[in-house]
Amino acid sequence: MTELTNLMVEWLKATFQNQYLVTIFTSMLPLLETRGAITVATNLGVNPWLAFVISCLSALVVCPFLLLLLRPILNLLKKTKLFKKLASAIELIFREKAQKIEEEAGSEQDKDFDKKATQEQLKRKRNLQIAIGIYVFVATPLPMTGVWTGSAIAAFINLKYRYSVPAIVLGNFTAGLIITVLNIFLAQYSIWILLVLAIFMLISIISLIVGLVLKYKKAKKNLSQESS
Repeated sequence: MTELTNLMVEWLKATFQNQYLVTIFTSMLPLLETRGAITVATNLGVNPWLAFVISCLSALVVCPFLLLLLRPILNLLKKTKLFKKLASAIELIFREKAQKIEEEAGSEQDKDFDKKATQEQLKRKRNLQIAIGIYVFVATPLPMTGVWTGSAIAAFINLKYRYSVPAIVLGNFTAGLIITVLNIFLAQYSIWILLVLAIFMLISIISLIVGLVLKYKKAKKNLSQESS
């Protein structure tokens, strides 16, 4: 299995002919993102702290596009016959994730409820708690918890940019810092770190496919009920 991981690293290096381009490309891929890019870069000989900076900055490129365009694109696809069910399935996945973070923020708000607080203060506090939830989610250095998913969740919650962007940026840098420290202190096992990430990524892909199939069926059922 480690031989396969080594082959993947060498293939990336041979394809891009530059370890820094490999780092940038890997960091922008869903599932891999910052955590995968840093580990790949260190295995290619890039200084871990330089890999940290490049990966974190490159991974954030997709953030504004997802916040601005994800929902409009899905809404557009839902109007087409070919992609209607798939777009609805993707929307269901992200709506459920967004709902969980909103519910957690709501429970925290109930604990600290202040009767004297104005509606504006309560709204601000709720947005802050949701932003903290997104930060923790993105900061967890695992596949499916990075910039892509965090941005999608923020988009479906309709969280304002002044809350969502700092939460995603800080979460991304926190996840990157954790992975960088692991790669420095466990340098001799860096290929194993990459292997573990690859296994997690494979599990995440399978989970995503299964989730999409289930949500596709649910979306198909919902659409048929609406049309009848």
